[in-house]
Amino acid sequence: MSSHEIFGQKLYDGKTKTIYSMIDQPGLVCIQRKDSYHYSLPSTTVSENTVMRSRASSIININSIMMKNIRKQSAIKAYYDIHGKGALTTSITICVFEILRDAVIPTYYVAPHPQSDIFIARKCTMIPILWIIRRLANETYIKRYPGIQKGHRFIPPLVEIYYKRHPVVYKKPILVDLETDTDSTESIIDDEDDEEDESCVIIWSYEQLLNAKFDIENMKITQTEVECMHETVCAVFDILEHVWLINTNCQLIDLKLEFGITTTKEIVVANVIDIETWHLVRNDLILNQQLPSSNTFSTKQNCIHGDSDEDEIKNIKENIIWINDCLRDILDMNKQQSNRGKRKSIVQQQTVNETDETQIQMPEATFSQHEQTYLNKESTLTTTTKLFQSSGRCIIVCSTSKDIEHGNRMKLILNESGIQCDLRLCSTYKSTQAILKLLAHYTFEHHRPTIFITIGNISNGLAMVLSANSQYPIIHCSVINDTATTNHFLDINSFIMENISYSLVFSIQSAIQTVMQILAMQDWRLWCKQRGKRLRSYIDLLIGDQHLTLASNKNS
Repeated sequence: MSSHEIFGQKLYDGKTKTIYSMIDQPGLVCIQRKDSYHYSLPSTTVSENTVMRSRASSIININSIMMKNIRKQSAIKAYYDIHGKGALTTSITICVFEILRDAVIPTYYVAPHPQSDIFIARKCTMIPILWIIRRLANETYIKRYPGIQKGHRFIPPLVEIYYKRHPVVYKKPILVDLETDTDSTESIIDDEDDEEDESCVIIWSYEQLLNAKFDIENMKITQTEVECMHETVCAVFDILEHVWLINTNCQLIDLKLEFGITTTKEIVVANVIDIETWHLVRNDLILNQQLPSSNTFSTKQNCIHGDSDEDEIKNIKENIIWINDCLRDILDMNKQQSNRGKRKSIVQQQTVNETDETQIQMPEATFSQHEQTYLNKESTLTTTTKLFQSSGRCIIVCSTSKDIEHGNRMKLILNESGIQCDLRLCSTYKSTQAILKLLAHYTFEHHRPTIFITIGNISNGLAMVLSANSQYPIIHCSVINDTATTNHFLDINSFIMENISYSLVFSIQSAIQTVMQILAMQDWRLWCKQRGKRLRSYIDLLIGDQHLTLASNKNS
């Protein structure tokens, strides 16, 4: 099937993207990013109405308006006249959402599209709120709050809320030319407008958002939904900040996020991710107090501006390419494509092999029949992202054959998280030399993060022998069941010796969680999974509390 044969109606046509419905897939849309567009800049001459408003308010300075238009003209021309930008920004968006998918963060992203400048997403009704979370104070922030030093670090990150007066609408088909139709009843304001453009967004307090009482698609945005969005913003920032810092030694300065409500009444992250969505800077620049300005798109250069528009366009494109290459290297996409002999140019790399037989795994199961039909189709990108081999490993040592069942349960769960597990059987009392040989089998690979789990009664001595003869973290899991007695603790002091230490847990889940937390320090994927798990636990509590409150109100 041709890539355009799945397109239905054009739902939205903005400055940077076009959104199409999908034939026979009412819950999904195709989002196409544009290379460039014809932008008609406002004249640098001031209209009569502007003069009248200026005279009436005595606030607007005409010269400042003219200078702002001139600066805006140069910036817009440089950003929107870049060949291949649509495919590059689509690739960046896909990479970010693949990272968030690994962490099971709810997003509207579904899969890549065979055409490199398109990706497939769940259809959403946008919530007219722009969330901006900041780690460092940049020029935009210090202009609003004078006296704060540029580069000031917010601990924890600062979350700002902006109300979008003209939210993006793509629910209804648009059958007219948006640039010439000035009488359209729908707001056609692109979602990448500058946060300082007061005609588009205004800053809100948290209390204003709580009292706004939005009702979108018969779904009320209550305090629970606001809290869920706020915590999701913090989680997404934590994940992306960690990924950039660990893999490229770059600091994420700030991040913009928006949310939408899907056809299944789920609130998900629903904005495109590109160089306008975040700002990055190398850590060495921060240490040298050389924080770039807020319009710096990446970390490759101290300043992206050249002496001419051509230089600026070239520098911006280089930064887009740099961000895209970094993300693809982090996800090992370039390496995997090279191994298959399919290395292509950056603009052509985003392709889907329609003959693959691996089902796309989505974190949520609340899809319509049509949506699920499409989700069952295959994506090489998702497959290669999911089937990764973690560098960390866990060695599970059982003391008796009765413990093998517990060991297999641990191995299964850890393997699902991408952690290599070996299951072994040894006895301290029957064959001490076998334990030392087992250690020797693993200790020669010094570069691999390794954790040992011993299973059984604490008196079996496995954990003590392993700890005394290695430098690896040792976790002893003494599984307590209904028939267990308290004899575990009677002689515990007999096994406390100097320079010998290990962690003691009493459930399989505790052992697994401890392993993941230790290995996550060296594995960004595990770290992101753990952060996503924290978010889901928090949201589950919020929703559970909401249900209890509603039930109590009904009973009363």
